[in-house]
Amino acid sequence: MSMTEIAGGRGAAISLAAGQAIALCNTHGSQVVDTWALNAHDMSEHFSVEHTRRVRERLFLEEGDTLLSNRRNPMMVLEKDTAGGVHDMLAAACDPWLYRHYGHPGHRSCHQNFIEALLAAGLVPPALPNPLNLWMNVVIRDSRSMTLERPVSKPGDTVVLRALCDVIVVLSACPMDITPVNGGDGRPMPVHYRVLAA
Repeated sequence: MSMTEIAGGRGAAISLAAGQAIALCNTHGSQVVDTWALNAHDMSEHFSVEHTRRVRERLFLEEGDTLLSNRRNPMMVLEKDTAGGVHDMLAAACDPWLYRHYGHPGHRSCHQNFIEALLAAGLVPPALPNPLNLWMNVVIRDSRSMTLERPVSKPGDTVVLRALCDVIVVLSACPMDITPVNGGDGRPMPVHYRVLAA
């Protein structure tokens, strides 16, 4: 089955009916993908990292976990994860203000990708929720500090997210090229996805 490419530093919005899934491949192994899920019928309801952490009583997801919405409804299941759960639910998406802080005004951002992907799908973007950062390696050093480190994912690592209701999944192949979040080589890389039947 063929896969669709998301260029490094760009985004896409994909509609899934309940029961369908998206298989996302970290083609080159080093690319972080900021990920959102919005209720297709009411985009004010979205996957919430805050509510999911609270109910799971863990900082990070494990294979088989259910992703909950800001209304505590089940939205998706992490059905498959070949990277062993090294994903982040703590860091906000990169945005224009972050790059301005780094001295790079006008730099692409995951915030921009979220807006552009939904507009391209003919949808009005809601306020930006905090994302699930697939393959982002956030290391908790002690009870009070964390560091952002190079991904430990490998080329071909795959995540499958199964929809439990009709959702719009928004993906951003993070354009970060200043910190080592995307492997530190300064080149955001493409990733590939395909939609799986119910």
